[in-house]
Amino acid sequence: MYSHVNWRLAMSIAVGLLGAASALAFVWLLVVLRDLVVLGFLSLLVAATLSRPVAWLERHRVPSGVAVLLVFILVGCVAVALTFLIVPPLVVQALGLRNELPVLVQHLEHLRALYEEIRTTYPELVPLEPQLEATIAQALSGLARWLMLLPQRVFATLLDLVAVIALSSMIVVHRRRLLATLLAISPPAQRETVAAMVVELWRRLGSYIGAKLTVMGIVGGATALALCLLGVPSLLLLGLFVALGELIPRIGPWLARLPLFTIAALVGWVPLVMTVITSVVIQNLKGLVIAPLVEGERLDVHPLVALFSPFWPARSSSVSPELRYRCQPRQRWM
Repeated sequence: MYSHVNWRLAMSIAVGLLGAASALAFVWLLVVLRDLVVLGFLSLLVAATLSRPVAWLERHRVPSGVAVLLVFILVGCVAVALTFLIVPPLVVQALGLRNELPVLVQHLEHLRALYEEIRTTYPELVPLEPQLEATIAQALSGLARWLMLLPQRVFATLLDLVAVIALSSMIVVHRRRLLATLLAISPPAQRETVAAMVVELWRRLGSYIGAKLTVMGIVGGATALALCLLGVPSLLLLGLFVALGELIPRIGPWLARLPLFTIAALVGWVPLVMTVITSVVIQNLKGLVIAPLVEGERLDVHPLVALFSPFWPARSSSVSPELRYRCQPRQRWM
């Protein structure tokens, strides 16, 4: 006895299973190749950032390869100048922190005596001491392993930097050819829309690094100023840590503030509490005021859009006529 087979339903199920398997395979491939994906994305960001000065040099009849080389030389000179301006104060503050170690040790002894009083008052805290000691030992062991691997990680970072420079240079030099290839494989009726989207995305990617560096500078400067007013030592070094922590989303700013809170705690309870309150205020100002205004100006987005964009659902991929019109005069970026 033969049963009727619904081939349309069977094909739908097969297509769904094939799509799910393809999606899982794609995610697995991204996980395996995550280092290459990160390098590619960083190279794309750097290329989009460099494309504007390179395009300006190209309009002045400078070859593409020479223009890229000149821009990298200029960026290197600026980096060296900033290093000479920032590193000496950092070294002075690091040495000053070393000279203040006896005072910090005295504060640590005071905290230890305070803990002894609390333990005497609350005997139920005694069973928690082995767990606390094990946690501290594990943290110190992790720090020791990280310091042992530091030279290897520095060398790997330098290799990644060379790869990003090489790949971003190739993207900038061949950006018009890449755009032409993308348009060639696009449907003829959608080529104008695709070109408008690519140009606008390229422009905004190029403005992202500048906006991010601006936000980092404001947050780090505000933190250093607050530490100066609170009397916490090594304010420039700690402000730099906080600024670099902005590179890691979500938890990065607070992880970078752990050394800040530790040194503030060694100074005293009042500086610690004021440092925590100041950090919360700065982070809220960054999320509500600083980042929306800076990103709105650099990325040509209204501050309210930048503020509420993480909460908006994805919309259609179609490009409005207004976006197409705004992208027309910015072809010079490509």
